[in-house]
Amino acid sequence: MLLRDKQAWIFSAKSFLAAALALWIGLRFDLPRPYWAMTTAYVVMQPVLGGTRSRGIYRICGTLIAAVAVVAIVPVLIQVPSMLSLALSLWLSLCLFVALLHRGPSSYVFLLAGYTAAFIGFPSATQPDAIFSTAIARSEEIIVGSLCAVIVGAVVFPASIKPVIRRRVDALLRDAASWCIQVLDRKGSPDALRRHMAADLAQLDLIIPFAGRDDPRHGEMDERLRDLRAHMLGLLPVLSSIEDRLDDLESDTRDQGSDTRQDGDLHRLIDDLRTWIAQDALPREDVLRDFRSRIASLRPVLQETFDSGDLLRDSLLLRLRELAELWYDSRHLQSAVLDGTAMPPLAFPIDLRRLVRIGNRHIDWSMLVFSSLAPGATLFAYCLLWIAVGWSNGAAGAMMAAVAAAFFAAQDDPAPNILAFLLWASLSIIAAGVYLFGVMPAIHDFVPLIIATAPYFLLIGLITTRPRLFLPGMILLTNFASLLSVQNGYVADFSLYVNSALSTVIGLMFAAIMTRLFRSVGAEWSARRLIRQGWQLIAAAARGRGQNDRNRFMVRMLDLLSLLAPRLASLPAESDIVAVDMLDEVRIGLNIINLRRARSHLPTRNQGNLNQLLEQVSAYYDAQGRAGRPLTPPPALREALEASLSRLHEVAPSNERDEALLGLVGLRIGLFPRQQLSGNTSAS
Repeated sequence: MLLRDKQAWIFSAKSFLAAALALWIGLRFDLPRPYWAMTTAYVVMQPVLGGTRSRGIYRICGTLIAAVAVVAIVPVLIQVPSMLSLALSLWLSLCLFVALLHRGPSSYVFLLAGYTAAFIGFPSATQPDAIFSTAIARSEEIIVGSLCAVIVGAVVFPASIKPVIRRRVDALLRDAASWCIQVLDRKGSPDALRRHMAADLAQLDLIIPFAGRDDPRHGEMDERLRDLRAHMLGLLPVLSSIEDRLDDLESDTRDQGSDTRQDGDLHRLIDDLRTWIAQDALPREDVLRDFRSRIASLRPVLQETFDSGDLLRDSLLLRLRELAELWYDSRHLQSAVLDGTAMPPLAFPIDLRRLVRIGNRHIDWSMLVFSSLAPGATLFAYCLLWIAVGWSNGAAGAMMAAVAAAFFAAQDDPAPNILAFLLWASLSIIAAGVYLFGVMPAIHDFVPLIIATAPYFLLIGLITTRPRLFLPGMILLTNFASLLSVQNGYVADFSLYVNSALSTVIGLMFAAIMTRLFRSVGAEWSARRLIRQGWQLIAAAARGRGQNDRNRFMVRMLDLLSLLAPRLASLPAESDIVAVDMLDEVRIGLNIINLRRARSHLPTRNQGNLNQLLEQVSAYYDAQGRAGRPLTPPPALREALEASLSRLHEVAPSNERDEALLGLVGLRIGLFPRQQLSGNTSAS
């Protein structure tokens, strides 16, 4: 199938053309290492033009940063090899820290700056006087390779990112609509659908930075995509909350001996909302206004006496209004992104987009530091071994150890991918050796060289078009291009080649061993850690610490959920943390913040009562964090929740009292799902 894929052949041919052009320019202008330009062209070339332009900018910036760092570090420490190795290792860790903190595609700038310093610095250790010219040459060759990839990508069958965006956005809205319909039909939402939504959002997040650099005619596509992603994030806890409210309202009315179908207006509203979401046409503003009006008319008035059904119904109607507004905005954002239609004013009153930035993401600082220091420590340990042995050709191992450890630093267990890197790098060494000593001696001109290497580059280039085979294909391409070391004139030396190849293999093996011994953690270990941190966030919210910002908390918890979801999916069914639903925890945290916000406007007696309740909630989540597994909430906590609901009867009706009531109901349902609320919350 791959051999019959026309688009794959076009992409492979474009990549090879860009690489050949970069090599020709490097040879024509007598650059010291023109094969670096060739390798760069392959690294920069992406299936879509926006991705190629972005990768080219990132690679040039990262290389220039590394060049400046090496020029500043190497001359000062060249006389003390161990200190030079330590400095370059610390530089790698610092760059990885910034890259892991950023997480987005532009983090490639800092990833590249980290290991490129090793590529420039270690080969220059024996020629310190040439460090400046080496850094300049590396920068020139990277710029040449990047520009060749960008120019070829823009001129030869340019591929827009818009079809990719259309597929991602359509899949995201399709999954969101399916989830909405299932929830409103009271059929439940399967875990598979939730995982699809999380995967759709993750994929969308990766391509947003490329959208702005794809085509000037696309205008504000990247901004609209960020708005859409933010609204989809807001939709997740709303849908989860509606699902639980429907189940609890049905259970509450059944236990009181009534039929849920008697509430005809509410069910007609839900059915109409379901039909509205299922339709293909863009939602109209007048229909949204009608939904808002119907929801407002159905909301119960919470006077001196109110029962559990009133509270559940009021909470459900508020979430239904949010669902209608979020869906209206999301469908119009979809149309604005894909068809360029004018965007009406947003209906959802909160700008979630401003909250989706680094400062509001979930950051595990200790794990971040550990993950960034481990590659630096691996590189430094290899360098100490290299210095002790006194191996003149050991630089290749240092460079490859830096690359392998850095590439997979964000993973729970990088060792398997480093071992895969070793396997494919070994195959590229064999292939390059066959060419270098079996084919290249008979070639004396550029054109025969291109003809001779075309079969290898074109066939392996096909592999990189498949996500699962991208890593093997890229290793086979870039290592092969680097190992050929094409220069003006045939300069291959078998003994030097074997030593460099052996150094590469040893460096990668060393990185794999060090990673396995000191860095590897399992998916379950990381999942437990993330869940504990989520519980700690909720405990801190209940204690009243941190910013009293409902939306900031929601974004941080949903970001934690995006990190947690793929790890939970990989765990065995018998694990005690598989059943943890972080969306439920998000809703509990939001209800806690609602209580914190409303309590200051309540009478002193109620404030003291709510403070004691929140202390109990905080203690419960602290206990879960210490245990590292879900615990059953204590009965005393349920009693405290019921008592708090009852005491609010004495408070005069107000917006603050109603907000506190809704927060308590949400907290009660979140902590004790499928358990009936007290039939009447008025004081006895």
